[in-house]
Amino acid sequence: MRVALFGRRPKDEDIIYVQNLINQIEQNFDFVFIHEKFYNKIKEKVCFSKPLKLFNTKEELINGADILLSLGGDGTFLDTLPIVKDSQIPIIGINLGHLGFLTSVGRNGLENLIEELKQKKFNIENHSLLMINDKDLGIEDKYALNDICLRSSKAGDILDIDIFVDDEFLATYTADGVIITTPTGSTAYNMSAGGPIISPKSSCIGITPICPHNLTFRPIIIPDSSKLRLEVAETSTSISLHMDSLTNEMKPPFSVTINKAEFKVKVIRMHNQSFYTAIRNKLMWGTSIRQR
Repeated sequence: MRVALFGRRPKDEDIIYVQNLINQIEQNFDFVFIHEKFYNKIKEKVCFSKPLKLFNTKEELINGADILLSLGGDGTFLDTLPIVKDSQIPIIGINLGHLGFLTSVGRNGLENLIEELKQKKFNIENHSLLMINDKDLGIEDKYALNDICLRSSKAGDILDIDIFVDDEFLATYTADGVIITTPTGSTAYNMSAGGPIISPKSSCIGITPICPHNLTFRPIIIPDSSKLRLEVAETSTSISLHMDSLTNEMKPPFSVTINKAEFKVKVIRMHNQSFYTAIRNKLMWGTSIRQR
């Protein structure tokens, strides 16, 4: 087993956990395989006792690692997608952020992480992605693990978005915007907008309006074999197309075709973790909040 290390700039109080993980890697391997941008952000704050190998691309990652360690929160985990792409290299999220639905290990679980990975004390989940098919939109990173969102770039502007499912007209959503979510992304923006929580093992896509002008609009779940088309007529309103943490500014009129990607992302969860333990613990389901 070979591991690669990826992350954002850690907070000063989290450097001790980064150093802990690097120490474990050095104890088990001949070198530290680390993303170049991450290395540049931490090199003045941590110590390395073994040689380094840097990577930037999917090809370099495939040649050097079997597992990618994402050190941060859910946003950091999503940042791995443009590198991992269809490589089928499993990703384990190490949470140094807040809720961390995509992460499997917290600060307290780092002590023996590498040894547990070597002993294969984990499960691998296959998570579906969304893909934008329209080549003329000029979008370079066309995959999303969480969601694809259309909304006005200016707060308060309402959009009219025509939505088609398998070329059949669904409705014109008059709202601040619309979220197209994977099961993985259902606990992100979708949940905040009132959409349903969906198990990652479900084969579906969610459509959730953002602050709809007509309150009869409700989230809807469709099969992930469906092809979605979102059309926006000509308007003076500037529109943002969000794909996970990436934003593209769009000029109406335009249409966006969305469907499930042809590959999935492999996500590692340790044996004592699961999707249901995550929502139970992180959302405090079943926890009494009554004062005594």
